[in-house]
Amino acid sequence: MGLAGFVGGVAILGLLGWRLGLDLTVLKGYWAELNAYLVENPVALFVALVILPGLPIPASALLVTAGVVWRAQPVMACGLAFFAIALNVTWTYWLAAGLARNLVEKMLSKTKIAVPELPKGNHLKLILILKLTPGIPFFFANYLLGFLRAPFALFLPISLLSNGIIGSGIVLGGAGLADGNLKLAKWAILLVGVGVVLIQLVRRWLGRNKADGAES
Repeated sequence: MGLAGFVGGVAILGLLGWRLGLDLTVLKGYWAELNAYLVENPVALFVALVILPGLPIPASALLVTAGVVWRAQPVMACGLAFFAIALNVTWTYWLAAGLARNLVEKMLSKTKIAVPELPKGNHLKLILILKLTPGIPFFFANYLLGFLRAPFALFLPISLLSNGIIGSGIVLGGAGLADGNLKLAKWAILLVGVGVVLIQLVRRWLGRNKADGAES
């Protein structure tokens, strides 16, 4: 979840629009209709924020949309987006930890292959690596950590810290861009910057621990 995901989502949508022969005026018309619908039906946008990031859909694009649609109340927009992220990482984790894992274990029950169990001392490191490594899709990390049954008590707060701070910045960025509000844009840059710095610090910590472990 981040700038790369948003840019990728915009590029995909732009390519689809070009392939369908849609010009900028038509796209603006579609967006105006969608914006009006979501303003009148905020529950639909909230449900989309909860469900769609569990699919191969850029979460960043949805967060920008939330900022644009709910720009009149940016603090509320951040709160709702944060709550939606919490619900999304929860349902994706438990779907993978429950139904998906049980099905795989049942399929493997007649073979000598078993789903590997995570060593207890590696839970935190694995969660941090999957959540903080650039390029790993948001939904994939949630499903994999759920399938491996990393402790939910660690998974949830780390997910909210890693995704929630940058996610809130993206929401504010959408609101600031929609209204030309420089104050919101500055807050957006600050939150995204704080999130990126924290991620880099944790990654350096992981790198030092890995190096120390190799030396010992």
